[in-house]
Order: sequence, then C-alpha cells, then structure tokens
Amino acid sequence: MENMSMEELLKSYDEDQVKRGEVLEGTIISMPDDKTVVVAIKNTEGTLHLDHYTKDKNVTSFKEVVKVGDTIKVKVATITTRETKNEEHTKILLSCLDIVDEKVIEELKSLTEAGTPVTVLVDRAADNKGYVATYKGVSLFIPRSMSTAAVVPGKEVEVKLVTVEENEGRTKIIASRREIENAEYNEGREKELEGINEGDVLTGKVIKIEKYGAIVKFNYVTGLLLAGQVSHQFVDITKELTVGQDIEVKVIKKENGKLNLSRKALIDSPFTTFVKANKVSDTVKGKVTNKLPYGLLIELAEGVKGLLHVNEYSYNPNDNFAASVKIGDEIEVSIINIAEDKERISLSRKPLLDNPWANVTAKAGDTTTAKVTDVNEKGLKVDAFGVEGFVPASEATKEKGNLADFFAVGDEVEVIVLDVKPREWKLKLSINKLKDAKERKEFEKHLTTEESPVTIGDALNSEDK
Repeated sequence: MENMSMEELLKSYDEDQVKRGEVLEGTIISMPDDKTVVVAIKNTEGTLHLDHYTKDKNVTSFKEVVKVGDTIKVKVATITTRETKNEEHTKILLSCLDIVDEKVIEELKSLTEAGTPVTVLVDRAADNKGYVATYKGVSLFIPRSMSTAAVVPGKEVEVKLVTVEENEGRTKIIASRREIENAEYNEGREKELEGINEGDVLTGKVIKIEKYGAIVKFNYVTGLLLAGQVSHQFVDITKELTVGQDIEVKVIKKENGKLNLSRKALIDSPFTTFVKANKVSDTVKGKVTNKLPYGLLIELAEGVKGLLHVNEYSYNPNDNFAASVKIGDEIEVSIINIAEDKERISLSRKPLLDNPWANVTAKAGDTTTAKVTDVNEKGLKVDAFGVEGFVPASEATKEKGNLADFFAVGDEVEVIVLDVKPREWKLKLSINKLKDAKERKEFEKHLTTEESPVTIGDALNSEDK
C-alpha cells in the first residue's frame, strides 16, 4: 500500500465505492423479515425488498426463494446519504427487477427465434389498440389485429412472439394469439382432411347459404353442398336449409383439399321409394303427363313416371288412346316390369280388362244367333260369340231400302261366319248367305229325284243367274 502511487490509491478507492446503476454480486447476510434481506456488496451493504426482487405475485416471502449465505446479482437502485452531527449515514437500496427483466428479455429473444409459443397473463385492454400482457413480469403487447376471442383480461393465454425490439433503452415486445390459432386450425384441418375419404358420411353445420349451394363446416374442414345435391327434386336451397343447421352429408368428391358433398345421396330417390312400396303385378293409379306416338307417360308419384305402351293400352287393336285420353287424366294401370338399373317402369291396362276374344273359337262357316246392337247405313253391329261382329249391309238383306226399315236394336238374327280375325278383333257375318244355305238345303230335300240329274245346287245357281 505504501508503494502505491496517488493515482493508484484513488483508483483503488474508486473501485471500492458502489455507484448507482451498478450491477454487483452480493451475499445475503441477514433477513430482518419475510420481505427484506440485507446484501453485502463490495465494502458495504444494501437493502433488498421483496417487491424489488421479483414481480411474481405468488412469492410472498424471501424464505420461499433464498436463504442467508446465498449469492445473488443485484443492481444499485438508490444511494442516500444523511449527515448527522458526528457522522455520515449512507443507505443503499438494491433491486433485481432490471436484472430479471434482462434475463426474461433474453429468454424471449431466444423463444422468438425458435418460434416457441409462451403462456402469458393478459393484464388489461389498451383502448382499441390491443391488450397488455406479462411474461415473468415483463410486459408485452398483443395488437387487436393479432388477438382473438381467447384474449381476455385476467386470463392466461398462449401466444407466439412476433418481435422483441430494444430502442433507446426501451424494449418493445409484440405477440400474436391469431398465429397460434391459425397454426392450430391448419394442423387440425390437415389432420381432419387426411381422415376424410370419398364415400364417408359426415355430420356438419351449415355456415353459409347461396342460391348455388351451401358451405358445410365440420371441425375444421369445410365442404360445398351444391343446390342440385340437396334433394332428388328441385328445391330452393335458401328455403330448404338454414344457417346453423346440423346436416348429414356424403362426401362424393375429394380433390385438391376440397370436398364436394351430397345430401340426396343419403335419401332414397322417388323411384327407389316407389319401388320399395310397389312390385310387379300391383295395380296403381297415375296421371297422364305426355302422349307419345308409342304410348303414354304416366306419373305414378312425384318424380316417378312409367310408360304405358300403345300395345298395352287395350286388347282391342282398334282402340285409339290418343283420341280417348287427355293429358291430366287419371288412369289405373298394372305394373308389368321394373328395371331398377335404368329406373324404368313398364305399365299395362290389359291385366285390368277382360279380353272377350280370349275364348272365341268360331271359324268360317259356323252359325249362331246374334243380337243387333247398332244399325247404320254400312251394316249391322251385333253381339255374337260374346264379341262384337259386323254384318255388312250387302249381307243383311236383299230387300231394297234402309236397313232401319228391316232391323232394330235388340233384334235377334241368324248369321253365318264369313271371316274371323281374332288378333284384329274382326268378325264378319252374313244373314243372306245363311238364308241361302238353308234354302239350298230345303230344295235338295224336296226336289232331288233318282230320275232327274239336276241337283238343288244347280237349281239355285240357275236362279241366281
């Protein structure tokens, strides 16, 4: 010491003195109470209060975190000197807050670089600009554009650090909650989408409706339900569905992360519903919706049509359905065929009708008694063998005059079959030829003799001439 120069002495003295703002390592030498410790620093000592040691409100006593003899790093906050009559008293107050903040800030910088989320406590709203939050006592800011409904004052929330900037001794820390939720959403969406396949049946919620279709949301993923996929019949989707409605749909296409949905794929088509309730040979009623050259289109139920072919309209080939049936007429028919793969239904009226020709065995030359049902200038309509027959005027009588002068409806006449065509429902009869035949027979009975070579037939033929 004696060999030290004045400059060295001054320098040594200066180094032994504590200065305001200086960061030192000290040793805890006493604990006057739960919230105060005394720390030895250099050649003096300072006082450290609990609220300057930590910002953690959960720490209520020094005994919870330190003990006498521990070495801690402190910062000289204030130096107060008070002179009395005989001596000078110096009071040094210490703080760890700035040191803790610096450590936390360095930690936050590392977390920012790593992209690691942190949990912060939301303290308060900062007008309409955002929210002030704290992490280990260090304040940070969550702009409103980066916040979500999860950011609530007094609640802890996980955020992602955006920037940690130091400028003119001040540190500005920006955090985002939206990035966390976006990341969670993207992760959840990717995982959910990966688990969805074409053909899956899902339940989602309608979140948007337009005339062209609706957007259906599941947990994270959304899909498009086109208006044409809502029902088998045309519907106004804006009236059929409501926002917020839960709906069951089938995934009919998955491509490039997009889903096309269908509700009608889960609903029986009108055709399927009809076929479940009706089978071949059943009798049903329908309405004529269209008349075609080859038959009638019959609407059997909403969205279900069947074809009544012209050949199945009647047993009578002369029936003219085009003239006797109008669009809108209700008609009773029988189902004769169902082609489910083509959604076609074939119909017939024949099973519901009697075929009077089914048991007709008459042939040319047969005779019978017929009843007249109509008399006109062309001839007589008669009921013979259970069917309608026709006697041309030339075959009804040889007398001149109107047929009505000789025949009336209800008359019974003897007739002979001239021609019969069951497929065409044609039966041609004659009264004259039966009379002629009877006359020939009578002549043959009375005029034929052994001496005479002339026959009754010859006689009748000569008379005809």
